[in-house]
Amino acid sequence: MIKNYIKIALRSLLKSKATSVINVLGLSIGMACCIIIFLFVQNELSFDKFHSKSDKIFRVLTIDRALGVSNSLVGITLPALGESMEDNFPEVVNRVRMLPQGRQLITYEQQGFYTDHFAYAEPSIFEMFDFKLVEGDMENALKNPNTVVVTQSMAQKTFGTDNPIGKRIDIGGQPGLEVVAVMKDVTENSHLNFDVIVSMQQADTTSGFAQFLNSWQSISMVTYVELANPVNEETVEGKMETLIRSNNVGENFSVTLQPLKDVHLKSSGILFENYNLNKTDEGYVYTLAAVGLFVMLIASFNFMNLSTARSANRAMEVGIRKVFGAVKKQLINQFMVESIFLCLFSLVIAIGLVAALGSAVSLPFNDNLAIHFISNPVWILGAIVFTIILGLFSGSYPAFMLSSFSPISILRGSFKTSGKGVVLRKSLVVFQFMVSIVMIIGTTIVYDQLQLLRNADKGFDTEQILTLDVSHPSLQPSIQVLKNKLEQNPSIIATAGTASMPGRTFGRRGVTPEGAGPDDRWIVSVLNFDEHFVDLMGMEIAQGRLFNKEIATDQQQAVIINEAMAKLLAWDEPIGKKLSFGQNESTIIGVVKDFHFASLRYQIEPLAMFYNPNGGGSLAIKLNAADISKTMAFVQSTWTEVFPNSPLEYRFFDEEFGQQYQSDEKFGTLVFSFTWLAIFIACLGLFGLSAFTAQQKTKEIGVRKVLGASIFGIVVLLSNQFTKLIIVAVLLASPLAYYMMEYWLSDFAYRVDINWLWFLASAIVALFIALATVTYQSVKAAMVNPAKSLRCE
Repeated sequence: MIKNYIKIALRSLLKSKATSVINVLGLSIGMACCIIIFLFVQNELSFDKFHSKSDKIFRVLTIDRALGVSNSLVGITLPALGESMEDNFPEVVNRVRMLPQGRQLITYEQQGFYTDHFAYAEPSIFEMFDFKLVEGDMENALKNPNTVVVTQSMAQKTFGTDNPIGKRIDIGGQPGLEVVAVMKDVTENSHLNFDVIVSMQQADTTSGFAQFLNSWQSISMVTYVELANPVNEETVEGKMETLIRSNNVGENFSVTLQPLKDVHLKSSGILFENYNLNKTDEGYVYTLAAVGLFVMLIASFNFMNLSTARSANRAMEVGIRKVFGAVKKQLINQFMVESIFLCLFSLVIAIGLVAALGSAVSLPFNDNLAIHFISNPVWILGAIVFTIILGLFSGSYPAFMLSSFSPISILRGSFKTSGKGVVLRKSLVVFQFMVSIVMIIGTTIVYDQLQLLRNADKGFDTEQILTLDVSHPSLQPSIQVLKNKLEQNPSIIATAGTASMPGRTFGRRGVTPEGAGPDDRWIVSVLNFDEHFVDLMGMEIAQGRLFNKEIATDQQQAVIINEAMAKLLAWDEPIGKKLSFGQNESTIIGVVKDFHFASLRYQIEPLAMFYNPNGGGSLAIKLNAADISKTMAFVQSTWTEVFPNSPLEYRFFDEEFGQQYQSDEKFGTLVFSFTWLAIFIACLGLFGLSAFTAQQKTKEIGVRKVLGASIFGIVVLLSNQFTKLIIVAVLLASPLAYYMMEYWLSDFAYRVDINWLWFLASAIVALFIALATVTYQSVKAAMVNPAKSLRCE
């Protein structure tokens, strides 16, 4: 019986080739989009869940409520807190402290390599987290001082085919570190990523680093704790407050816990977590999930709409089959099998589209997206079940409606002339275009905001600036030699040394401004640089002067602040005012105009800048734009001449600064792409529906033409009903889009105002596309010779 149903289905599909192609194509594209978005969302939601104790692991965060701080939540905490929690709280069964250091120079047998993710950590990292060792002893890894664990890829890069166990390397100025284990490369869905881990254990318990680990006066340590039971989170947080107060931690500081599962998705507002480089905003993930759902709904409603419309042309077939003895159950089964068959066929094509387009989508999977999808039995089974449900739902209306009519009424054609199904079809069209218009409006506003992030006046230059990593102690004595050689090239405009660059994390320090009350607690961001940095970056001095190497007191007693700090302190004349940083007092010699040293998501915070004639860990180079490739070759050769055993590590500043908006850019690109696919799918459905409408009105059009109606008049007649539906969709979409985009923009301290012209433009675009689609079919129908339309009457 099923075989016969499928045969009839194929005949029906071949009889209505255009409608069948539209149905299959629209549904296949929708399914393909949904699969790709599903894989993206699933990957984002899977972060850190591969750890067997993920539900029991929490990150310790610090809340800084000091004056001058607008972004109070930071991803670091007090060094001594983690150990003290394990020792004093029965709810805490383990802890691990880490100090991620980012990229560092590693040296082995006089050859230098850069690590991407170097960190210090305690040995308990392998007890709490499921980072697997492929060589070495898990029980003893990192338990001895001056030992190191490397990943497989780092071992291959550093030692080639040699066995790395027992080899000694130098990292970040720390010599003679012994490799004791090799770890599997960290998976992409981990917010913690390491290629080299150095033991935090100290042989000398009186060393400066050992004292730092026991400090309650610094906010600088990444700490995770494992609870015996996750329900104890609030209890532990209460005890943490009591603990830090008993150790004389400032009243402006408090601590809290963040579940491991939230670190990737719920940390967009947290600062000082450079190791959590892949974090994203959960709002983006759920928005894209909604986009995928909307695209799938549009495609599904298209399918249902066209199936319902096409069923009218099958009414005569149903009537004849009933006359020849077909029962209601057989007719229902026939329509259901046809619908399910078409949906499953569309799913196969959708997987083929995913396979073909998978390489164009940036997702962190080693295999093809389609193979990755179908290799998971749960996913493919879920897709098949969803497709069958869609087929049942789509086929239910024509199946139950047509099969319930008496043969006489069907053969008279009363089904075609009745209003049954019209309300459903109109509702689905309105929904499709309402969603499409919301997505168009959303895309335009996202584009506006991204343009603001790209093009807003940041307060400094980003173009033609190269930054070199010179943080390794072995490089410091020859930095001036390098600068002198580089500046001999006329294509190099200037060089400057700095501890950090805008877009990277700046440190924070406590400060007591002149005239502050005894209970006032101020925290400001700090930056050190040499006398050339401000000019090289194109920053502007608002008051006073810049640092001068000829003035001996500048290095120890001078400070420059930004306008935000002067404004917050309500100082109209800040020059000459005093700032006390602990025991050191500095005099303000200048005020720099505000610049965005962090993302435009955040307000510009107070900043204190100090003079360091040696610069710091980075060397900034301003290049002439004339011949970048030739200049870069000169930089490379000069570096090799000065530092023959160290590889050159550089970044272009505009690309580096833009990386902090990578998540926003990716979100915008995905939304833009899927928005136009949604519109295309909606128009496919409208194309098929308008063709059906024109076909149903063939004889009416013939009569009107005989009575003198013009082609334009007939086109207006056929287009009018769809125009009304699009206008209704615009009215419904506009307030919904406004609410959604206001919510999205609320995360940005610097944001665009919603422009109502975008709403009007989106409505016009949607109406134009819809009418262009309908007009084609209308003109085609209106051009038919009326004699041909009426010859059967």
